[in-house]
Parts: sequence; structure tokens; C-alpha cells
Amino acid sequence: MFALGDVRGRGVGAAVLTGRVRQSLQTLRLVEQRPVELMRLLNRALFDAPDAARRARFTTLLLGTAEPEADGGARVRVAGGGHPAPLLVRADGTTTPVPVGGMPIGAFTTATFAEAEVRLAPGELLLAYTDGVTEARGGPTAMETFGERRLREVLASAAGQPPSAVVDRLLQAVDAWLDGQSHHDIAMLAVCAAPRPAPS
Repeated sequence: MFALGDVRGRGVGAAVLTGRVRQSLQTLRLVEQRPVELMRLLNRALFDAPDAARRARFTTLLLGTAEPEADGGARVRVAGGGHPAPLLVRADGTTTPVPVGGMPIGAFTTATFAEAEVRLAPGELLLAYTDGVTEARGGPTAMETFGERRLREVLASAAGQPPSAVVDRLLQAVDAWLDGQSHHDIAMLAVCAAPRPAPS
């Protein structure tokens, strides 16, 4: 199971909600492993908190599971709670968003969530990221956003590499774009099917 989220706001309130989401997920996954159902339970749990602990706070979230397959690939189910769509990176560099949609966690008691399923062949990966990646401002004017086009270009150039190398390359590209400017809210998570072993 994997998760990547982005809590609204900063400071103590955001830190408290981050801790509450993590703790709730650790507990709830003991009774529910289906991503979209787990997301519904988490939303309900956040609304059980006292108003003072929950006031105007919510989080976007991607929550998923990855199950290995006999050929070395993986079957990935991912549920969305208002978070940017993860990108599926094929071995040939093709990048495709996985539309999971959904509403933020902790924003509405009647929130709805969605789930998608993809198959990763060996060497392919699914990249989840926070909007701080695409919204990083820099470049020649120091005000242009990094944007999804640059994100996809970097991912295409790193296709077939190990997940850590893909994330490192993307971080380097964003850092170069920022050119020393401070920026917050950058997080990434790569889920990968193991590459096939070389023939002996």
C-alpha cells in the first residue's frame, strides 16, 4: 500500500492534520485494504475529530495498492481524493495521466472518491506528485511555472530508469528551474514494476 497527500495550509494546524491522517491510515488499513473504501473511512474519521482540531483543514490524497504479477509486472489500484492525477510512464517514454479525480479528504462529509486500475509492465512506473512540482515558479522570468509539459518531458527522458533515478532527475530539473529560489510543497512517489532480469 502507498499514499501521497498534500495538506491545505501551513503551520501547527497543518502538521496536526498530517499526523492525524497518517495515524488514521495506519489504523484503518488493518480493517480495510481497498483504496477507495479506505479513503471513505478516512474521511469519516476526520469528521469525527473535534471542530477545533479540524477547522478549515483538509488534504488531497492518492492512496493505492500494488500487487506483483507472475511476469514481473504489477497490478496497481489507486484512489483519488482531489489530488493531481498520477502519471503512468511507459518504457518508451510515453506519459499518460491516470484520471482518479475524487474530492479532498476532510472537506465534505458527503465527499465522493474514485478509483482506477492500471497494469505496470516490468520497468514501467507510476509517478505521484504534489502540485508544488508543477507550480514551482522560476525560469528566465523567475515567475513562470514549471508546468506539466516540462514534467512530462523530464519523465520521458528518464523512462526505463530505476524509480530513485527518475525522482532524482525530476528534483534536479525543478531545482534548476527554481535557480535558488525557495519553494515548498514538493513531494513525489514512484511505484515501479521490477525490470526483467538480464538473460544469462
